[in-house]
Amino acid sequence: MIRGAVAETALGGGLLAGGALLGWMAGDAGLGAGLGLLAYVAWHVRNILRLIVSLRGDGDTPESVGLWGDLFETLHRSRREATTTRRRLAQIVQRFEESSAALPDAAVVLGEDGTIDWCNEAAQRLLGLRTPRDLGQRITNVVRHPAFVAYFNGEGERSAGVEFPAPQGDALMLHAQIVSFGQGRRLLVVRDVTQGRRLEQVRRDFVANASHELRTPLTVIYGFLETLVSDEAALPVRWRRPLELMTQQTLRMQRIIDDMLMLAQLEGDGGQGADADVDILNLLQLIRGEAIALSGSRGHRIEIHADASLWLRGNEAELRSAFANLVDNAVQHTPDGSTITMRWRLQDDSPLLEVQDNGEGIAAEHLPRLSERFYRVDASRSRARGGTGLGLAIVKHALARHDAQLRIRSALGEGSTFGCLFPPERALHRAPRQAPGTA
Repeated sequence: MIRGAVAETALGGGLLAGGALLGWMAGDAGLGAGLGLLAYVAWHVRNILRLIVSLRGDGDTPESVGLWGDLFETLHRSRREATTTRRRLAQIVQRFEESSAALPDAAVVLGEDGTIDWCNEAAQRLLGLRTPRDLGQRITNVVRHPAFVAYFNGEGERSAGVEFPAPQGDALMLHAQIVSFGQGRRLLVVRDVTQGRRLEQVRRDFVANASHELRTPLTVIYGFLETLVSDEAALPVRWRRPLELMTQQTLRMQRIIDDMLMLAQLEGDGGQGADADVDILNLLQLIRGEAIALSGSRGHRIEIHADASLWLRGNEAELRSAFANLVDNAVQHTPDGSTITMRWRLQDDSPLLEVQDNGEGIAAEHLPRLSERFYRVDASRSRARGGTGLGLAIVKHALARHDAQLRIRSALGEGSTFGCLFPPERALHRAPRQAPGTA
């Protein structure tokens, strides 16, 4: 830049001096200097015009000297770098389009207002999008299923995604999830989950049918065993212990089958059961009586702290199954003489049921998997006490059908608290009543 300024000064001074010299030789030095200055200005104007022409087109960058030479050289370098960058970006875009075309999942880039900016081939196949026809359209104008529209509008948990049939027909089941990126932009990812859902349905049907077929023979076996055990005096001594063990294991198998049937019923019906106004306090009283009988000689103390005026809109049978499983788990997995407390109250306008115990607690690494089928923290202890490993799975599915969440807090040596948090719109208020066993 300094060299260009020096050259520019030398050029201007040379033109001015040369014009003055020629004018002096012609007898008018002032006129010569003016002509030299005019030539200097004309040279600048020419360079400006050359710059304008160069900026408007993609032709070669002109050459010059002085500051204009520096400017043209900088412009040439910038153009060369921009060309290299464009080529690199074009290669990146090409590789992205090639890789996205190979993806089995649909990918759709959405603008701030939900308009379609780009989509891959899988999106055209699964969602029926057409390019360039649908580019610029709102995604909800093309994919109109109510479940997807509600999810796109922010209803439900964004990270969980949503399932809905493909726009072309119900033969395909799709799972969609939206991820935000950039400034207000979103990426819609859709995958075909048809095969997985078919396998899941086959599994459910198998479990339900097998459980149903096993129930009848087990009932017959248990009936005969119960008859034999009831007449203990007529039994040979060496048969008593085997028959007692057979009876216990038959009962355990019946409980497993009952839980599997309940779970299959909850999973098989995607909708909600018939809702009614449920008196939760009365329900907890019934569960408390059953839990005391289950505890027997183990001496658990079971307390209820409930808001008697707070009812719940829901399916009473499913709620009873969920709450009873939580209390039964507390009885089975806490030491003799432990205190188990059921609390029913409002928390920030949301109905909340908590089952708290002062038992041994659960290590943190087990908490995320507690609601999995047949998962046990201590398998040997659970089997010894007749646990099926399905209780919390039933709780989770029953709560999901009531738009509720299962919350677990526990630590070793500090007991456990299992909470069922329901949405505020399910809360009902009735005239309070006093019932025994409440505080």
